[in-house]
Amino acid sequence: MERNYRVHGGRVQTRSLEAHIVDHCNLTCAECCSLSPLLPAWYASPASVADDLRKAAKVLNPGVFKLVGGEPLLHPQLVEIIGCVRDTGIAPLISVTTNGLQLGEMPDGFWQAVDALTISRYPKPRLAPDLVAHIEAQAARFDVRLNWKVQDSFTTMNRAQPATDIAEVQRIYHDCWIRERCHMIRDGMFYTCTRPAHFQTLYKSTQDFSSDGLPLRDDAGMLDALLAYLQRETPLDACLHCHGGSAPQAPHRIMKRIELDALKARYP
Repeated sequence: MERNYRVHGGRVQTRSLEAHIVDHCNLTCAECCSLSPLLPAWYASPASVADDLRKAAKVLNPGVFKLVGGEPLLHPQLVEIIGCVRDTGIAPLISVTTNGLQLGEMPDGFWQAVDALTISRYPKPRLAPDLVAHIEAQAARFDVRLNWKVQDSFTTMNRAQPATDIAEVQRIYHDCWIRERCHMIRDGMFYTCTRPAHFQTLYKSTQDFSSDGLPLRDDAGMLDALLAYLQRETPLDACLHCHGGSAPQAPHRIMKRIELDALKARYP
């Protein structure tokens, strides 16, 4: 997969950038890309998101900035975070990615603040018709763009054991669309993929994935460092634990507590 990034006005033009502002979720989907069922409850602070984006905005110009989770609607300061994002001028469009279950409880201030919503529609739990009607009415009222995303299958990316075939890992990294479409900022770092930051949390202090990211800096060399990082050919350490974005699909399902507890027991 070829990756050629244009630079305009000193900023790299990218498809999107995201921040995962909540690690936990109100669902326990098997094969969750963000590993949410396995992670402890965590909320990003508005100040941290704003600080990261002030640095990122100097060298990045994504087409859309996404607030993701976990389930971002669980964040008690979501509207404040949206305001912080807009103040940085990082992107012309601010979107929230959600399972939609909490949208009936969101205040008008949320609908006024956001530009777009991507709503994952799972086989179970289904969104009630009344809730769907409410969402569509609020979106029309506040001019919010809706992207209804049917999500009846998940990519089986997670590995039970780290890969040992380096050639396979190189191929996965080279072909993976995630590192093109899922750029992420978190805790002062820019990641070309969302997986390292979540593996860092999952494995706690037993493994370190910080080298998979690029520290956000204010110095003049940041643009060149960013371009070199985006075009690197060396796989991430996280790739050893991942089958990549082109892994086989499996039907969406919700894990029961006994399965989830057994899965959590594999990790520190």
